[in-house]
Amino acid sequence: MKRTTTAAEPAPRWIGVDGGVRLHVLDWGGAGPPVVMLHGAGQSAHVFRTLAPALGGGLRPVALTFRGHGESDTPGHGYTAGRFAADVVSVFDALGIGRAALVGHSLGGSIATHVAAAAPERVSHVVYLDSLADYVGIGRIQARNPVRPPPLPPGAGDAAERAWHRAYTYGTWNEAMEADWQARAAPAVRAHRRELLGEVVDDVAHTPEPLAALSCPALALMAHESVHTQFPWLERGDPRLDAAREWLREVRTPWRRAAAERFLREVAHARMAEVHGNHFFFLTAPGRTAAEIRGFLLST
Repeated sequence: MKRTTTAAEPAPRWIGVDGGVRLHVLDWGGAGPPVVMLHGAGQSAHVFRTLAPALGGGLRPVALTFRGHGESDTPGHGYTAGRFAADVVSVFDALGIGRAALVGHSLGGSIATHVAAAAPERVSHVVYLDSLADYVGIGRIQARNPVRPPPLPPGAGDAAERAWHRAYTYGTWNEAMEADWQARAAPAVRAHRRELLGEVVDDVAHTPEPLAALSCPALALMAHESVHTQFPWLERGDPRLDAAREWLREVRTPWRRAAAERFLREVAHARMAEVHGNHFFFLTAPGRTAAEIRGFLLST
């Protein structure tokens, strides 16, 4: 897939942590304050390829790939929030980063919280990209969803799988998604990684996120959800639209609102804003997302 950005290609690096485990890092360079970006479960550093250039000059965007993801190694240990957070600090040390802003999407936001709580002197700001979630309750919320996307056909080829994810997961397919897709491991390794990933998700779900320990400014960018962003495959007039709207209004939105209220209540220097889109709004609206991040970093 031809790249559409004119931004400089990031420099790839592999950094050894925790006894030689190699983590993949993309470094866009720059002389300004570093902004370290942490991806969500199942993605990699490549997912930030459109957001990083959109941040503009005067910053140094860096994205790392967690263990068991993308081009990073897959050790059989270390799948806890604390170990992931320690890996982030090790990357700071290897790159000579004394202090940085952290930008975390989904699970990456939880890891950012753990880094900022454990090493507050290393973190200047935290930005959450649709990261405020009650991981204990997420299964219960999704189980009540009355309108599920159709299953991916067994044995679907690469093109069909891409099309399925574009329609039902990401809402777009750009150079960031293509690069992230190309960084996937072989099928057998991916299956093993899913088992390991369950360990860190379970750990995050049962380890209270230390939001109250944050001493730095924090911004939560939340997806402004609607029936169209959450169920784009439902056409106008589909009889399932009413059930989808009711689930959003009565189940999902109150659950998300409770997480947002906890964030505003517990974090001393908290801000919040919404960006139209789904869970991956930073892919469909990179300019708006970057403007929110940049404005927050430069104003605090």
